[in-house]
Amino acid sequence: MLKIGISGVRGIVGTSMPPTLIMDFASAFGAFVDHKPVVLGRDTRIHSPMLRAACVSALLSSGCDVLDLGVCPTPILQKTVRRRKAGGGVSITAGHNDISWNALAFIGPEGVFLNPFQGEEVLDFYHLGKFEKAAVDDLGRLSFAEAAEPYFDELRVFLDAPAVRAARFKVVIDACAGAGAPLLGRFAETLGFDLIPINDEPNGFFPHDPEPRPRNAAQSVSVVKITGADAGFLLNSDAGRVSLISETAEALSEEFTFPLVADAVLSRHPGPVVTNYSTSRMIEDVARARRCPLIRTRVGPAHIFMTLEQEDGILAGEGSGGVAVPAFQPAFDAFLAMGLVLETMAKTGKRLSALVGQLPRYHIVKEKVYCPASRIHGVISEIAKMFHGRDVDTGDGIRAGDKYGWIQVRASGTEPMLRVVAEDRSKERARAKVDEILQALELMIR
Repeated sequence: MLKIGISGVRGIVGTSMPPTLIMDFASAFGAFVDHKPVVLGRDTRIHSPMLRAACVSALLSSGCDVLDLGVCPTPILQKTVRRRKAGGGVSITAGHNDISWNALAFIGPEGVFLNPFQGEEVLDFYHLGKFEKAAVDDLGRLSFAEAAEPYFDELRVFLDAPAVRAARFKVVIDACAGAGAPLLGRFAETLGFDLIPINDEPNGFFPHDPEPRPRNAAQSVSVVKITGADAGFLLNSDAGRVSLISETAEALSEEFTFPLVADAVLSRHPGPVVTNYSTSRMIEDVARARRCPLIRTRVGPAHIFMTLEQEDGILAGEGSGGVAVPAFQPAFDAFLAMGLVLETMAKTGKRLSALVGQLPRYHIVKEKVYCPASRIHGVISEIAKMFHGRDVDTGDGIRAGDKYGWIQVRASGTEPMLRVVAEDRSKERARAKVDEILQALELMIR
């Protein structure tokens, strides 16, 4: 399985994504940045060092100096690109995908994932396949750096660290043995809370699915309950997304992260909010209550961050647990999101369950179905016929709403899958909406 798109390349290592493919894409990115320095980082997957070697070789041969950050969360890499004024960055990580997957995620000179136009330019270089190779005197140079210290220094200044420190929180964080694992202690030191780490050994293997969702939070829930922690957090493999666990040991849907942070941010700095078509209506309610415009766009960082810039947005996020506050940096950043949650708890004096209790409750059901890439668009066209006569939005796949909620069918940007998402005030209605689509897809994709 291989997914090539405007944000980079993603696939199963050893079958669809050999090192030669990585070298070709890295060479294309080297041509795109026009020989300027590139910042490189990776997550902890056992094959990430192999991909790193291929990527470094190609970039150096393209005449790009490479600053290697080693194992590094993507948001910290993005901060480093901006701080160093580099030509761009490459993060070797498949984020929420399982251990068999990996990816190259390309980052532009502003520390932001490439927008659709930049991504198409990289793809043009790749498809042409005529990569410029530097002469021996012009080859790039490889250097190494540690990027966490300046990042956490900036985070301490951005957040009200003294308020969090004074609250003396006890916090459980499950890093899923990912890129954030080695930095949990540094994060706790920055904000002054008592840390109870889980899966903080970056050994190359994930103890569970790295997607931050309640189904993967059983271990964290148990630890929160046993220790009486004030909050729990569950990260994905590159520390870009996070889900929450309340002090009552409730594993909250990843959909709660964005609206909870948004309510706190917009209370101080109102302005436009950007999200995608698959994110819960909770964010609509929060934005409306704060009298802030909400702009929806297609799923994926490329679309989110291009729209964020165009609309001069105050923050952006997705229902997957990603939150970005451009005043800090235009990047999905789990450390920032966790810090903002703890800061809100400290400054309001409210427990996490009380903050979540202020948000409207909906029921959301998410499923995915394998579909060959060649058939995805045809299948979506057939599904559209099921919504004939209804108010349909085609901004990203098919999205149909009614007075109770909505349902969406769209192509995944990271896997050869169709994603089916429904939200409703009634859990039973949400489940029934999804099941109806799943039954239809089963007949279409046989």
